[in-house]
Amino acid sequence: MEINKETIKDFVKKIKQNKKYNSISDDIVEKEINNYIRKFNADLYDDKFALKKIRKELHRLYSSYQTKGKRKRDDYLKELELILHKQGQTSQLLEVTKKILSTTLSCNERFENYPTLYNEIFKITKKPKTILDLGAGLNPVSYSFMNLTKLKYYSYDIDLEDIKFLNKFFKIMKPKGLNGKASELDIRDLNKVSKLPSSDVIFMFKVYDLIIPKNKKKKKIGEELIKLLLEKSKYLVVSFATKTLTRKSMKLPRRIGFEMMLDRNQIKHKLIETNNEIFYVISKK
Repeated sequence: MEINKETIKDFVKKIKQNKKYNSISDDIVEKEINNYIRKFNADLYDDKFALKKIRKELHRLYSSYQTKGKRKRDDYLKELELILHKQGQTSQLLEVTKKILSTTLSCNERFENYPTLYNEIFKITKKPKTILDLGAGLNPVSYSFMNLTKLKYYSYDIDLEDIKFLNKFFKIMKPKGLNGKASELDIRDLNKVSKLPSSDVIFMFKVYDLIIPKNKKKKKIGEELIKLLLEKSKYLVVSFATKTLTRKSMKLPRRIGFEMMLDRNQIKHKLIETNNEIFYVISKK
């Protein structure tokens, strides 16, 4: 079913009237509108039903991982800049880093594990000079826990406010050896993914489950994405939550189907587990 572009643009505005979704790029919202039209073979005249379904999907993809502290993070960033300007102590730097990371659920949950986690990852991958972070959220802010003196960091997400925030953060942290750039990218678009720069390590933390459709016929997208990313980097770190958003432990935290796909494609993997997350450090055999 074809819907004219003006109608879709008007519907984008309706969806983004809700503050929860107004920072997500128009392209992503348009894509979800078109997905809705194809899935339900429906137009957009039933506003309430369409709005509910499309916003629900956008919430699943992004908004469920935000906290109310998001609006405070610019103040924390100013605090970070002041500490670096005065050449403050490492403990002060880590304290304000924790404040920024606390504004997203995943980063907040990961906070206590970051030092050990990066140590374990880099034992396998060696210390990287370049990292790509897909569906990054605010994960690049954890740079202070990586124990690196110099790093090139490419960060990709769909939230324009996060992208703008991270580019400010990268500018502030440049004297600390962090040379970063945040850009918009829908990692479901394999054509755009194929044009990403090469790196030593690629992070994909808690995004694989979100971007891969439940429809079994489309599972190949995930397989193609993994193989494509391993052409860009020797190592890929993919993580999955082991607890629900309500903090209940999952019955099957390991992703057996994912592991079978890796084995089928002769892709090696090593596991790192924390109290909230399971990480697959994968590489070609």
